[in-house]
Formats: sequence, C-alpha cells, structure tokens
Amino acid sequence: MEKQENAILYGVPKVAYGQDGCTPFPMCIRSCGTYLGCAVDYTRAMAESGAAFRLTWDTACWNGGNVDAILTFDDPVKVFRCGMRAMERNLKFLSRTPDTKKEDFTAFIRREIDAGNPVIALGIIGPPEACIITGYREEGRILLGWNVFQEYPEYQANVRFEKNGYFITDVWWENPDTTALIAAGPDALQPLTLGEVLQNAAEVLEGHMYGTYAKGTLAYDAWKNALLCDRDFPEDAVMPLLVERMMCHGDAMDCLSDGRWHAAKYLYRLAEQYPAAASKLKTAAKEMEGISEILWKEMIPVLGGWEREENQMRRLAKPENRRLLAGQIERMKAHDERAYACIRELT
Repeated sequence: MEKQENAILYGVPKVAYGQDGCTPFPMCIRSCGTYLGCAVDYTRAMAESGAAFRLTWDTACWNGGNVDAILTFDDPVKVFRCGMRAMERNLKFLSRTPDTKKEDFTAFIRREIDAGNPVIALGIIGPPEACIITGYREEGRILLGWNVFQEYPEYQANVRFEKNGYFITDVWWENPDTTALIAAGPDALQPLTLGEVLQNAAEVLEGHMYGTYAKGTLAYDAWKNALLCDRDFPEDAVMPLLVERMMCHGDAMDCLSDGRWHAAKYLYRLAEQYPAAASKLKTAAKEMEGISEILWKEMIPVLGGWEREENQMRRLAKPENRRLLAGQIERMKAHDERAYACIRELT
C-alpha cells in the first residue's frame, strides 16, 4: 500500500485551558474519546487516570513541573495506561530515548492517523504537557493538532494555524520536551472496577517520597515548608523570582481546585452505583469538597484573587500571608487524609 504524504482528521474537539478543565492529559482523553465514540467525560478521565487525586511537590527546588500529570503515579506510564482504560481501550506508547529517531515518531503518528486515530503527544509545542496530533503533512515533517500552549505569545514564532484552529508546526522534533506518543489500542477493554479505581486513588493519595518528590498527603508538608522558608522570599526579590514562586504555588492551587472537585463529583457517581459503599464514598467526596471550599473562600482572598499578577506575587511574598496560607494547607491536608482513610477502608 502506497504511503500517504498528507492526512488530517477533522472534527477532533479542541483542547484548551478554561472552564472545561486545566489538566491537559484528561482533557485530551475526553477529546479523543469523543472523536472515537467512547463515552468518557472529563470527570471520568480525571478520576480514572488518577490525576484527580494527585498532588506533588519537589523538595529540591521550586519546580514548575510539579503539577505535571506524569507524576501522578511513581510509574510514569501508569497515568497514561489508566487514562486509556477510562476510554476502555488498551495503551499504545512510544517514549523518546537517546536511541529514538524522528522517523520512529513519524511512523507511529502516520500509522495511527491513517487508521483514523488521533495521537496524544507530550510536548510538540511548549513544555511536555499532553496535546493532540490530528494530522500530518509532508509524510510527518509537519504536524497539526490541538495544544493548550499554541496561542501563547512565546511560542508563536514556530506555529501557524489551519482554518479550523488546528496548530501547524514543523519544528516539533527539535523541541526537547517532545517526549512521548500515546494512542488508543484497537482492543476494547472492560471498564475499571470499583476496586481498581479506589486502589489507584489510594495509591496516588498515600503520602510518600519518590526521589526528591513529596507525593500525596506528604506533598502538603513540602508545599507548606517551602512557603515558610523566608530566605526564598527575600525583601529585595526580583520579579522573575516572584513569578517562579507564584507559578508553583498557583499550580498547586489549580491542581487541587480542578482535581478534588472532579474527584468528589466522581465519588458521588460511584456512591449511586454501589449502594453498599455509598456512605464511605460520600464521606470521602465531602472531604474533598472541603478542600475546594478552603481554596475559594480562604486562600484566594489572602492573595487578592485567582490571577497570577504582580498584586498576587507581592501578597504571596509577605511573611504574614504565607503563614496564613500554611495553616490553610495543613487543613486541606487533613481533609485529604480523611478522604484517603475512607477510600482505603473500601479497598
């Protein structure tokens, strides 16, 4: 069969930050699932991938990658495998290693697109967050798709746009953060069982260290300790440093706001499906709702809004505000610990 030079899948739903979500990989699962006819919404993708239950903080530095879904489990591939299970499909995965060639990636992409399957990729444009490849031109030299960073000014030099909004780029391989390709396998799988979902949630919530990363409930302590380290917030701090601090703190807030809200929503769904476990499931959901309440009613007012502008950065730098935030973080941790205990009792 002669190879195609160009192929584009039209009608793949857009992936972009907004009210519909702020965790790219589950957003991509929802979009691909919709296109392929799999009944998976964002709440299910968040919860069954494990991403709804995650919180990670690098104790070695102020790490802008703390929020990356790839850190959900200690096994970096597991979040992608579970995400595909949310679509009731098996996982196809190709990681970029020192031995991987561009031709390996283009062959994977062309094979899937030619078969009518969108490809989820890490990177392509910007950092190694998930995006969707919806087509290729010139045998894969040029890629098209959706990426949450495609309209950011700092990436505009290397991006053009299809009439329907798809990005177009020919420097995707040159981006060192293009690190993996993910696709839905052809085999239909059974949905995750209640036991599997809860076991995965407990695994993600459990407090532990993985390398320099504090994960699960232990991440709250690392986050709090970072805020209480006054030497990291000098009085004469330059703006780039304050931007970095605000980004890491804000990402943790976003992670919990997005994650725990959808985790609670999903646990309430499970409570309706499994009456015998409903009491514990509802209790866990209410605890996670308590985290959202602290974020919206207490943490945001301390910072003067949800934005990440100079006003919020200056407020975050003030010692008295950081101590207030530390107390709020302790209370959010207590909510997650109680939710974890309920979930663990059901596993």
